[in-house]
Amino acid sequence: MVRLSARLALALLAAAPFAAAVGPPAPPRPAPSEAAAPGGQAFALALGGNGSVLASGPYALRVPGAEGPLRLELARLAVDGAQVRGEARLTNDSRSLLSGLELDFRTVTPTVRAVPGRTAPEPAPLSLSRPLSLGELLPGEATPFVPFEVAPLPLGEDVTVVVLLGAVTGLAASPPIAVEGALRPVALDADRSGRLYVATAGVGRVLRLTASSAASPGEAARPSAPPTGVALRRRDQALFVATGGPTIEVHRSGRARPATLDAGRPVTLLRVDTSGVLRAASGNGVLAFDEANAGPPAPFGPDGAEVLSFDADARGRVRAVIRNGETRQVVVSGTAGASPLAAGRGLGADALLSPRALRFASDGTMWVAAEPTTPEGAALTRFSPDGTPLGTLPRLGLALLLGKDEDAAVPAIVDLAPGPDGLLWVLLESGALFGVRPL
Repeated sequence: MVRLSARLALALLAAAPFAAAVGPPAPPRPAPSEAAAPGGQAFALALGGNGSVLASGPYALRVPGAEGPLRLELARLAVDGAQVRGEARLTNDSRSLLSGLELDFRTVTPTVRAVPGRTAPEPAPLSLSRPLSLGELLPGEATPFVPFEVAPLPLGEDVTVVVLLGAVTGLAASPPIAVEGALRPVALDADRSGRLYVATAGVGRVLRLTASSAASPGEAARPSAPPTGVALRRRDQALFVATGGPTIEVHRSGRARPATLDAGRPVTLLRVDTSGVLRAASGNGVLAFDEANAGPPAPFGPDGAEVLSFDADARGRVRAVIRNGETRQVVVSGTAGASPLAAGRGLGADALLSPRALRFASDGTMWVAAEPTTPEGAALTRFSPDGTPLGTLPRLGLALLLGKDEDAAVPAIVDLAPGPDGLLWVLLESGALFGVRPL
């Protein structure tokens, strides 16, 4: 690990507010098997060894995909013993709705006077007793100043600088777009270039569009019956369409008639994973195709249960939303069969109580859409591979995004599709789409 001198550390920290405006260096992409890092937009607070404040912002934090920053102010900072107290405020200048905002500290690193034979201190974990929950912000809105205190700080006579690294996490949602002709939408997928494929049961077509062409989408496929599922294989642009029976249509550009695959049983939902494997939901199970041959379905619930949504990660491990009577849950495939996903604690964990749709992102995290019963309930949450929530959009946040009152009813989320650069597309039963990214 590179260690900075006190003078260099101060120089970097003094420039932190300006560096944050253009965003921190991109972290290396974790392997899909690894637990996803908490992420967020970082900031640094520098104190002298005697507790004096050396650098404390304000900070212009980058909002991915947005036109402006999220501004962070730290005020009324005071050191009492080994503890620092202060107040934090966020101002949304990003022109996007920001949701599930939380602030926390991650590490503390002291810089000590050089003494022959003494090893420089390593960063140590440091966090608030509970992250500051700062809620939702419409464009132009600001939070009040919220008090915080964090300890212990490694202060002392031999310490010249103490650097506290923190981060603001949450989600950034873009304004919704209405898709012309998207009557009774049932499924969604996307390609590498950002084109979207919306399967509509109302007109029995699969529409192809971009965010700028939603008012006049093209027709990607007109299946023999109203579609129930759609999936795009990116390596050859093959578009798979399910219609509720055992036959899956395979549409390719330039061909007048689609090819067909026989699943051997009625199938509804379709997914293609990152290695190009096609999977289909059938009753309480999910089956995978080996080229043109369908394998046996792997059950994810008891007889009579139904797979509402599913996806496979980069290793081919499937997670599914199962409905069994009045209950719904996310279950995980395993060598001993499927088992429920245990949720970690945190804002948005309640999405696993009423899940409706799920998709994996390229970094191994999982998005779960839910049907909340209260305005504060999670409508969409991003989870780490071990089930820890990493950011959420509550129902009230979705209502604000749609221009409604906070306690208004909102259309249900039908399906999700990962796009490029960490973007997730969300399809609503109203036929509208919006994009969301983690901070």
